[in-house]
Formats: sequence, structure tokens, C-alpha cells
Amino acid sequence: MSWGFPVVMCLYIPTETSSPTSHLHISSLLSAQSMTAAGSGSFQDGRIASKRLMMLVALLLVSCCLGHGFGDEDHGEVEGIGSSCMESERRALLAIKSDMYDPDNWFSSWTGKDCCGWRGVACDHTTGHVTKLDLRYPYTYELWDMFNDGERIGVSKVNPSLQELKQLKYLDLSMNNFSHAPVPKMIASLVHLEYLNLSYAMFDGPIPPQLGNLSNLHYLDLQRWYDDDFLHVDDLDWLSRIPSLKYLDMSYVNLSKATNWFYIINSIPTLEVLHLFDVDLPYVPSPLPPFNLTDIATLDLSLNSNIRSAMLRWLSNATSLENLLLSGCGSLTIESVQAALGALSNLKGLDLSDNLFKGEIREILNNVSSRGLKHLDLSSNQLSGDIPPGSLRDLEYLDLSLNLIVDVHILASLGNLTNLRHLWLSGNSISGEIPPIVGDSVRLEYLDLSFNGIIGKIPQSIGNLTNLVHLDLSYNNQISGEIPSTIGGLQNLYLLCLRDNSIIGQIPDTIGRLHSLKCLDISNNNLSGAKFPDWIQTQQRLQGLYLSGVGVSGENKLFGKIPTWIGRNLSSLKFLRLRSNLLYGTIPENIVDLTSLQVLDLSSNNLTGSLPSSLANFSAMVEMHTRSFHEDCPVYQTPPDARVKHEDDGKLDKLLEYTSIVVGFVVGFWLFIGTLIMKQAIRFAFFRRIDKTIDWIYVQFAVKLAKLKSKWQTTT
Repeated sequence: MSWGFPVVMCLYIPTETSSPTSHLHISSLLSAQSMTAAGSGSFQDGRIASKRLMMLVALLLVSCCLGHGFGDEDHGEVEGIGSSCMESERRALLAIKSDMYDPDNWFSSWTGKDCCGWRGVACDHTTGHVTKLDLRYPYTYELWDMFNDGERIGVSKVNPSLQELKQLKYLDLSMNNFSHAPVPKMIASLVHLEYLNLSYAMFDGPIPPQLGNLSNLHYLDLQRWYDDDFLHVDDLDWLSRIPSLKYLDMSYVNLSKATNWFYIINSIPTLEVLHLFDVDLPYVPSPLPPFNLTDIATLDLSLNSNIRSAMLRWLSNATSLENLLLSGCGSLTIESVQAALGALSNLKGLDLSDNLFKGEIREILNNVSSRGLKHLDLSSNQLSGDIPPGSLRDLEYLDLSLNLIVDVHILASLGNLTNLRHLWLSGNSISGEIPPIVGDSVRLEYLDLSFNGIIGKIPQSIGNLTNLVHLDLSYNNQISGEIPSTIGGLQNLYLLCLRDNSIIGQIPDTIGRLHSLKCLDISNNNLSGAKFPDWIQTQQRLQGLYLSGVGVSGENKLFGKIPTWIGRNLSSLKFLRLRSNLLYGTIPENIVDLTSLQVLDLSSNNLTGSLPSSLANFSAMVEMHTRSFHEDCPVYQTPPDARVKHEDDGKLDKLLEYTSIVVGFVVGFWLFIGTLIMKQAIRFAFFRRIDKTIDWIYVQFAVKLAKLKSKWQTTT
């Protein structure tokens, strides 16, 4: 046999220009040698053949190793046979990197020849071409962060070298700051793309119709920040050239001039997920075309006022629909919703919030209660009544908040909702006590009963809810009695808010066992204050601590000095409010070690001395109150009769305080509410924020107050 032949074949590395038929594979050579050995007819010949086979394999390996340096460097080696990606594509990636904002050097892995191993990059194992590029901004942030921290998110650019990656199938540029640049048309040249995500990337201007060239797309996400840029589409005809599209999200993109939207969308039968949240959809006159979205599973048309009853009748043909979101559509009636729901036999999630529906809750539930519904949001309507007994057994998420006139016995029905994980009932007129049966809902993770008329004690059975992460019983309730010691069993609790009730007794030490706690608010109760609770120093994850006005009467307020361990042990604190207590002495010097602190309120105490001067250098600090007289933010000002009064205040001080409260409240409240009324998108952005942000605790409270259109201020 010729030993030169396999060497030549090993050195022949496939290139972009070589024909597939010219490639001989190592496996074929090995198979041929094996066949020769098997046909020798003798044991000795078999041994000789085996030795030759072993020598051949060894020689192939050596030859391939020696061959790494041969040929044009643009003909990169194949990943999986031994090396890196195409050199031309590696250079293109480095050019792309040069224009990307690089916080904390997260491109640090982009070194060396093997670009297929770089973070966010993947290659085809056969050809060596780059097929995946994930440049999603590596840190998550929310809409609120963009308003406050937008300047911290550096500007990126889409480098023209992107178009050199011709074999890309996956491209993600989401969450970056492209500073109102237009969507790059060159993306349309990447015709092999199957996944394209440009969401929240701060692009501006028209979405180029050239994207219709991406005929292989299965996933397209173009949603934008609600008011930070102005992406728009005047004609959606280009979408019809993407016949296999399964996922489409254009939320917040202005489609007000895309009069053909309905017919184009209906022409893509492969669509499974469609999000058109707040896109200003034009009115579609009847008659509507035959229903063609036979695979649709999730449909979000929220915040579009032109969704009418005729479209609901059209949707009744969507037998595959599992999630229907029609929040804030405005033109719907409860009767038209009832008719459509009756035909949607596979519905698992339903959002009809903020539609001002009037009537009984059961009018909606009668048509969905036996369908295995798991997610139901009827918040911000005018519904009343109760949930039918025995219905909604599969429900995991229920939001009936802000219905205002709901007077339900749902708390007594919790034992039937054994799968419930999220229960939001804030802002209703629910009265009566929390029944002990609440402890049977052991899967509960979120329980919000704030802004109701609940009375009585917190039941001992609350300690059975070991999966609970969010417990809010605050505002406008009249909960009395002591905090049960069993609350220490809620080992997963992130937020505990009991403020503005009539709770008595001492703060139980068992709360110190809640080592996952990020926010603790027990302000404005009638607790026995005594000294500062020592167990708080064990709460190393605590971000918000609210102990203002712990006791209404003077003898029950927190008494003593601010402990020095606050600066030493609570390094995660962002919000510290100890207002209206009987704290005395100086402010500990090591409070400056709370480097994440954003809000510090020590006002209306008996503190002496001065603040540590280095507090002035805190870049994150947005609010500081240390005076005995303090006028808070007028937007959320509390009415005078709810404020803690100090007997030693002079009449003039009281007059000035009350006058500033009233004026500040009236002006600030109506400016804020007026903004929400005039700019619908802002209101809904805040609503979404509430559901997502337990880490930004104080911001969550403020947003929640806005959502409830409340007149109460954090009187901490």
C-alpha cells in the first residue's frame, strides 16, 4: 500500500471553496483497511493488517497535527477536527467587539484564535462558520432603571463587519444602548437567520422592510422601550415574506399607519406567539377574513383601543389558544368576552385587567372555570361578587386587585385553591378576619391583602406557608393582636410589610430566622418598642428597613441609641427609615459603611451631633432626612390626621406643616395622576414594574402607591 496517500488526504483541509464531493473522510479509510484485514484469510495476515491499521491511524494523527500551519489562513480549520473558526470571521468579531459597550470587561474571553469558544459565540462543527452571536447586554435592568441609570449604560454601535458573518442563524443584540440609531439594514443580508432579537436596544426610526428577506426566521423580537425611542412601521407587507415565523413581538412599536396589520398577521399560519402590546393598532372594519392562525398559542393585544367585539368573535375560532391578554383595550364589553371565552377550550392564561368591566366575577368565570385555567388577571375593573365554590381548582395566579367594590369571601375559599401560588387582592373592600384556613394554601408564594378593611389577628397558621416570599398586609387594614411567632417559619420570605395597622405587643425574635428577608416594614403600629431589636443585625440580605413610628404612643416607640452594628452588619441596606421614634445620642460613624444607601430618614427623633461628613459623597444617595421637622415628597403626602403628632410642637410649626402638606399633596398628587391619565403607556409600565421588582423594594412601594391611586404617603 502507499503511505503517501493517507498523508495527502489528511493534509487536505476542507475550505469554503472546496467541493463537498472532493472530501474523503478518515472513517472511510479506516473501514477500507478493516475490510482488507478481514479478508486476508489467516491469523498472521490479520495481525499484519492490524499493525498496518495502527500505524496508519498514528500517521494520520501526526500528519494532521503537522498540517495545521498549511494553506491560506482565511481557510480556517474545522472546529471538532482540531481548531478555531474562520480567520476572516474572527477578525469580523473583533471589529464588532470594538464598538460594543464593555462593562466589567465581559468580552475578556474574546482572545486567541479559537473564536468558537468565545462567550456568546458558537460555530458549526462541520464548516467552522460562526452560526450564533449573542451580544445581549449582560446585566438585567428595568424601565425604572433606564430613567435613573440610563447614563450608566454606555453607547454601543453595530459594526458593519456584522455582515461578514454570513452563516449566522442566531443573533441577539437586545438590551444594549444603540442610542436611537436606526435598525441596521445590513442585518437583512444575513439570510440564514432563524432567531433575531433586537428588543430593548434603543433603536429608532422605521423598521426596515428589508427584514422580509430573512425568510428563514422562526423568532423575531422587535419590542422597544415604551417611550425612549420611536420605532414604527407604516406597512407590514414585508412580514408576509417570512412564511415560517413562529414568534413575533413588536410591543410598543408604533403601528398606527399599518392598516394592513390584521390581514398580514392572519396570513402567517405558523405563528404560535404574538405580542402586540400598546402598538396603536388601526381599526379593522367588518367583515373579517376567515381565521387562519391555526397554531396560535399566545396572543397579546393589550392596550389597543381598537380591539372590538367583532374581533373577539373572530378569536373564538382560536381553539389552540392557551394565553389571551387583552388588558386595557377599553372597547370590550363583558358580554362579548363571555361569548369568546366559551369557545376557547384550551385556555390556560387570561388577562382582562384594566377594562373597567362592570358586573359579577362569576359572569366571566362560568365559561373558563372548568378548563384548567392557571393564570387569571381581572385587576383594575369594577367587578363584584365571589368566586363560585369548587371552581378554578387548577389556578396558580389570581389577581383581583383594584376592583374597589369587590366584597368576596375568597379568603375562606383558599382551601379549595390548592394550587394557588400568587394571590393579589389589594385595593378592594374585603372585610372580616384572615381565616386560619389560609394556612392550608401551602403553595402560596405571593399574598397581598393591602388596602382592604381586614380586621382581627394574623392567624398562627400563617407559619405553614413555607413557600411564601411576599407577604403584604399593609395600608387601610385594621389588623390587631400580636405578630405570631410562627411567622419565623417563613424561611423563603423576601418581603414582610405590616405597616399602618393596629398591631400590638413586641416584635417577635423569630423574625430573625428569616435570613432571605430583603424588606421589613412594620412602621406605624402600636408595638412595644423598647430598644432596637438585636436580631436585625443577622439580616445580611436586608435592603429596606422601615421601623418608623413603631408605637403610636410615646412610651411604645423605639427607645435608645442607634446601634453601631447597623454599619457593620447590614451592608446591603439601601433604604433605612427610623423616623418618629425616641432614638437619642449620635449617629454612628460607621453608618458611612452602608455604601449602597439611597434613602436615610432619621427625622423626628432626639438625635444629637452631626452627620458623618463622608455621607455627602454617597453617589447612590437620593434622599436624606435628619431634622426634627421634615416635609416629605408632596406627591405621596399623608393627610394631616394620619400623621404622628408631637405634643411639644408649637402651633406655628403645626400650621406650617399642615399647610405645606395640603398644598404639596394637591399639586403633586394631581400632577402625578394627570401624567398617568394622559400617558397610558407610562401607567402600564409602572404596573408591570410591580410584578417584577422585589429587589428594588422602596421603588416598588412608590409604584404600587401610584397604581392604587392612593393619597397615602410613606409616613416613615
